[in-house]
Amino acid sequence: MLPEVVFRAALPADAYALAELSIMAGDGLYEFLLEEMAPKQMLAGLMSRGLRQDHGGFCWRHCFVADDKGVVGMVNAFPAAWLRGEEKELLPQDRVRVLEPIDQAQDWESFTVNAIAVRKHARRQGIGERLLDWAVDQARAGGFTHLSANVWADNEAARGLFESRGFRVEKRIEVAEHAGLRHSGGSLLYVRDAAYVRGTESH
Repeated sequence: MLPEVVFRAALPADAYALAELSIMAGDGLYEFLLEEMAPKQMLAGLMSRGLRQDHGGFCWRHCFVADDKGVVGMVNAFPAAWLRGEEKELLPQDRVRVLEPIDQAQDWESFTVNAIAVRKHARRQGIGERLLDWAVDQARAGGFTHLSANVWADNEAARGLFESRGFRVEKRIEVAEHAGLRHSGGSLLYVRDAAYVRGTESH
């Protein structure tokens, strides 16, 4: 692991870095949904405004970061039920419909890992695992029995991270191909018991 890395709760001042890493975690999702509202080079600025707010799941209060003289990794996690209240009226509805199968397959009773990412230079240092462990601790503290995460089926790095921490594929979700969405194979709903301990057979 990087020698100076510090793990801490996110702060409002981290909003722009959180936005950059959320875009990275979305792996094309936000460009797909928001390109009509902001060109790619302005996307982090647009998203940082929401992350700087005090309310909603997708805000700094529900993020945990790895800091190495700057934020090099983040995780955003909260009760999945909060996603039910997302406002999507301003988004291009044809693109919202493409992603509807993912929403319909959501595990609303779970604590969801909404986003997790580590900057390229800081990868393979165990940072992603530590961030994901924080989300598990938050789920346990909140009394949740299990966690969930949506991962693109062709994102092998993300799949490897979740599987290394006890997540298993619960559902395979078909997502219609779209010229603006660079993924193939649909999405996977990963789930794990909050009580699962690596290296044991108890799930």
